[in-house]
Amino acid sequence: MQDKHLLRLFLGLNVALAACFVVYLILSSNNQPAFVATSFPIPTPTTNVIVKVVPAEVVPAVTNAPTNAEVAEVATVVTSTNVELSKPVFVDKRISWEQLQADEQSGTNVYKTYLESLRAVGCPEEKIRYIVMADINELFSKKRLKEAVAHDMKWWRSELEYAATSAMPEKGRSLEEERRVLITKYLGEEAAQKEQGEGMLWSNVQLTGPVLGNLPPEVHNAVQEISARSRERSGGLDWARFNDGQAPNAVEMAKLREQTRSELRRVLNAEGMEEFLLRYSQNASLLREELRGLDATPDEFRKILRGVDPIDHQMQLEYGTLDALSPQQRERHLALRDAAIRDALGPKRYQDFLVLKEPLYLKARQTATQFGGTAKAIMPIYQLLKANDARQQKILGDTALSSEAKEEAQRELRSEQITAIQRIISETRIP
Repeated sequence: MQDKHLLRLFLGLNVALAACFVVYLILSSNNQPAFVATSFPIPTPTTNVIVKVVPAEVVPAVTNAPTNAEVAEVATVVTSTNVELSKPVFVDKRISWEQLQADEQSGTNVYKTYLESLRAVGCPEEKIRYIVMADINELFSKKRLKEAVAHDMKWWRSELEYAATSAMPEKGRSLEEERRVLITKYLGEEAAQKEQGEGMLWSNVQLTGPVLGNLPPEVHNAVQEISARSRERSGGLDWARFNDGQAPNAVEMAKLREQTRSELRRVLNAEGMEEFLLRYSQNASLLREELRGLDATPDEFRKILRGVDPIDHQMQLEYGTLDALSPQQRERHLALRDAAIRDALGPKRYQDFLVLKEPLYLKARQTATQFGGTAKAIMPIYQLLKANDARQQKILGDTALSSEAKEEAQRELRSEQITAIQRIISETRIP
């Protein structure tokens, strides 16, 4: 009985809650605010809109049915009927120093159009100048490298081709003039005046080859300045001792060379330093003369100089020349050098090197120099002298010949020898 009363009570409460909710909905719908229709002005486009316009000379004309293969899209945006926006040009192509070179070769103006587009979109003038100078400097660094490699000396040969390197200063002036003209064309005369070029290009020392020819401008100029100071120091020392009536001091000269090397090490890396020593150091010059007739390869010459240069340079700093050494010191020094050369050349080529020390070979080298021959003539002359020496010994040892007959045979031998030497000199002379 009690349960029935509770059930009726719960049902009554639910009905009362439902009635309250319906009353709430009715009251809420009557209090809703009305919607107000309004309109907002459509914002007009500003001049910061990126515009892409491609002229006919840059990309093909747009057809009525454009495709995804076309290089650029054409879109012109006008803010009002009275204001006309600039029309920069954008293409799917990277513009760099190569485009500069292409324009100069073909007479096109793609790079100039590129600069005009940068200005049209508001690129600051100082940024444009930075871009142009970077491209121009990159272009002329490539040109300088090409000239430096083309005119590189054969530093491993006894006869250096000085005629080729002597043209480098003029080449440098010509390239700098081209550079100035290009700056004027794209940035104006004032910019060309402000951008000082590399006035020291190849002025004191001909920095050629793929390493030295590719030095950054500031490093190139630093090496030129160091070389100029080195010449001034050595020249000043020579004149000072000459005025005092004294002979040049070999130790002092070696110390000046060490000072130059020390300055070069501050601006050149290890590879650049080695390339400089291979071409321009005194020890490399002496080694070229020592190897005259061996016909060493570049790799052989490089390895030999790596081995003997530290030995020779240290001896020069302490004693100056071999003549200042005691017999024991001289023997140790020559033994160290020979060991370094043997390691660099290997057993077979070292035997060829030992031939250069033979008296007959030294005579052949002297003969080649006397007749104006090149290093290629030395070995054939040496072989001729060696064969004729054996013939002369045979004549002198022939007991069947009288003294007069021996003298006549020797005269004929000398005459034949001179004729043969002249023929060798002629056949091996550089055209």
